Amino acid sequence: MKSGSGRRWDREPPRGTKPEKLAVTLERFLAQMGAPPTKTLTTLETLWPTIVGPGLADRTRPIEVLDGVLVVGCEDSNWASQIGWMDAQIKERFAATFEGTKIRRIQLRIDS
Repeated sequence: MKSGSGRRWDREPPRGTKPEKLAVTLERFLAQMGAPPTKTLTTLETLWPTIVGPGLADRTRPIEVLDGVLVVGCEDSNWASQIGWMDAQIKERFAATFEGTKIRRIQLRIDS
C-alpha cells in the first residue's frame, strides 16, 4: 500500500534485521526518559501497602517514578506530611524491593 508521498508503509525491514516486539521498544524508550521498567510501577501499586503500611496506603498512592523521583498522590496535606516523615524509610524499602531502581526524591501531590 502506498501513501500519497509514494512511501511504502508495509515494507519489509532491512535484510538481517528482525522486527522487535512493541514492549521491547517501549521499555527502551522509557529507559531513555529515565523511567524504570513498566513492571516496576505496576508492582509498586500492588506492594504499596508493604512499603508505607496499610493505613497510609489507603490514603496515598504511587503515581509515577521518573528519573529517580517518586510522585505520590495523597488525600490531603496531613497524609502528605506522613509520607514526608517516612521519606528515608520509603526510599530504603523501595530500594530493597526494586533492586537497580533508586529513588532520589519523593514528590507529593494532593489529589482533589
